Amino acid sequence: MFNTFKNSLLITTICLIGLVAVPATGLAKKATEAAISLVDGVTVAPNGDIYIAQRDHNIVTRVDAKGMIHTVAGTGKSGFSGDGGPATKALLKMPAGLHFDKAGNLYIADRENNRVRKIDSKGIITTVAGNGTAGFSGDGGPATKASISLPSGVVTDSKGNLYLSDRSNNRIRKVDSQGKISTYAGNGNEGYFGDNGPALKATLDKPFGLAMDPKDNLYIADRGNNRIRKVTPNGIITTAGGDGGFYFIGDNGPAYRASFAGPTGVALDSKGNLYIADNYNNRIRVIDNLGMIRTFAGTGTQEYNGDSEVARETNLRKPFAIAIDQNDNLIIADRSHYRIRRIDPQGSKVETVAGDGIKLFGGDGGPATGARLNFPHGILVDDKDNVIFSDKAHFRIRQISPDGIISTIAGNGRRGNIGDGGPALEASVYPTYLAKNKKGEIYFMSPSGFVSIVRKFTPGGNIDLALSTGDKKYQKVITTGEHVGASSKSNIVAITQFSDILPDGKGNLIIADRINHQLRRFDTSGRFTTIAGTGESGYHGDGGPAKEAAFRDPRTLEMDDAGNIYVGDAANNVIRKIDPKGRITTIAGNNKFADTGDGGPALEAGIKSIDDLVMSPSGELHIVESGTHAIRKIAKDGTISTVAGRLGIQGYFGDGGPATKAMLKTPTCLAFDSKGNMYITDMGNNRIRKVDTKGIITTLAGSGHFGWANEGEEVQIYFQNFP
Repeated sequence: MFNTFKNSLLITTICLIGLVAVPATGLAKKATEAAISLVDGVTVAPNGDIYIAQRDHNIVTRVDAKGMIHTVAGTGKSGFSGDGGPATKALLKMPAGLHFDKAGNLYIADRENNRVRKIDSKGIITTVAGNGTAGFSGDGGPATKASISLPSGVVTDSKGNLYLSDRSNNRIRKVDSQGKISTYAGNGNEGYFGDNGPALKATLDKPFGLAMDPKDNLYIADRGNNRIRKVTPNGIITTAGGDGGFYFIGDNGPAYRASFAGPTGVALDSKGNLYIADNYNNRIRVIDNLGMIRTFAGTGTQEYNGDSEVARETNLRKPFAIAIDQNDNLIIADRSHYRIRRIDPQGSKVETVAGDGIKLFGGDGGPATGARLNFPHGILVDDKDNVIFSDKAHFRIRQISPDGIISTIAGNGRRGNIGDGGPALEASVYPTYLAKNKKGEIYFMSPSGFVSIVRKFTPGGNIDLALSTGDKKYQKVITTGEHVGASSKSNIVAITQFSDILPDGKGNLIIADRINHQLRRFDTSGRFTTIAGTGESGYHGDGGPAKEAAFRDPRTLEMDDAGNIYVGDAANNVIRKIDPKGRITTIAGNNKFADTGDGGPALEAGIKSIDDLVMSPSGELHIVESGTHAIRKIAKDGTISTVAGRLGIQGYFGDGGPATKAMLKTPTCLAFDSKGNMYITDMGNNRIRKVDTKGIITTLAGSGHFGWANEGEEVQIYFQNFP
């Protein structure tokens, strides 16, 4: 599949800041044709280039004078690394506020790394505040040893002191020229208190954007208080605008009597006008030198209506961060329109300078480690070692190339089963388990109410219906014949449900009917036959024909190179094997619902859950145990052991170390590449984990966050300090 990162020409440019050259690496792409993610920070360099903090993709990008966009910090992966080296090779984690000082250094509020980073004129990145641990500590000592919590805004004063909004500590912290940190405003308590007194005794509520005027008065977007606060150089705090109400009133009157709705950004022009990103009111407001407020841009209606000749007639949607350039143009992160807008204050004309309005979907086109997943389920690896998985709750099938770039190969993001006979990317899907045949065609399970559907898409990118439980031929085979399942005897409708599909290498599909406790073959002529199971719920038949055996919830299937079929007989807590002659035996499990037996014979082990069976290239059968949060394997000598996760313990832990000491959370499926590396859909952690041939586990894809809501805003879950 085409993807922007892989197929665009990478270039190296020189970004001039003052008289100093700063290396930057980026995409040879027009900024207005680029998809951008949610933006939490914007600033303007001394030479007029616009810098953008793309939080979802953990990068900072630059729009140059020619309108081209480049990456200047971050690789797209989520994490912390790179201090002392090129910023383009460093890892960021949800960057927020940006600011240039007079020397041309760029400061980044590296929010979820709980640090403030600096990029110097040579492109080298370092940490200037924060030790990486969320908390409050360190006043009076080195800023790099202090604890801060989700820093969001940054600014410097005329003396070069750095100020940061220590958002979740409800404080503004100051880092002086010697690198020493102190609290500048806020006593750490959440609320609104202290105006006309010392800023250190006042209370703030989730302070975000910051701005500094030429006299070193600090302006704070006091987001949770729906106010703009001002701190004078001698440390006195007042309210510059906002009455605390979360709504829209007050235009053309005194700013202190107006209401804001979650203001997030502030900026000052050369005349002293104070601009406010009135986030939830979908407006930019401005307070003039007389303290009067008005709407500068935005109608309050959020639907996109294009660039207008009049800023007041242009719709904005969740404007978040703002900045002023050298010509007093206002730069706006029109966040949920996925655009950066520029407004000339003289003519009030609006111009889009970056973003094509399409969100760069959860990481597509970039490194998979920076992507967002939502309940990854089925997984396989194709002949080119592309990892393909169902991003179930994003209603897409996605692919990770061997060089780590993620893209969508099927699904338009809407749940459903519409689009058969057309392009897979235009179809609605709800994919769970995946399977691939020798032609490279991918089959996937797609629940649809009481009907189980199997769809397939071809290497050419088309999608079609393969079979369904509503098929008349299938209904006939489950209700007639020598063995009929108990659930098929309904007088109203035959009840059945697919639980897994297995291409047998000969063009046929093996289907597990979990409700009727049977296996069936769908051959190349379109005929269904029952190959295993009497239809009764039980456990018997070992040593004889599989057609005379009883199962209880045959949930998952696998086949080895010799043609043996392996069945996860889930409710019996055993794994059974059907040989090419149709004879069945049990190879693992003692029928007990328990996690026992590691290091001993698989037949004596307790297996609590059997959700996927996969044969490794070396011929060892692996078991995915979702309920137990672990991966186990049966060696060729018949012994069983845990190879990833800790039996019965769930969580997210262990990347970079042995997989047997790591924690998984509801792993669902796995697959192997040609080199023997194992890939796990760690569903509960919204990640794809990789275990290499040495047993070391890492995250291949996913940042751990959930996706986004229908309106395009991402959904975050925080147990404390909701942003």
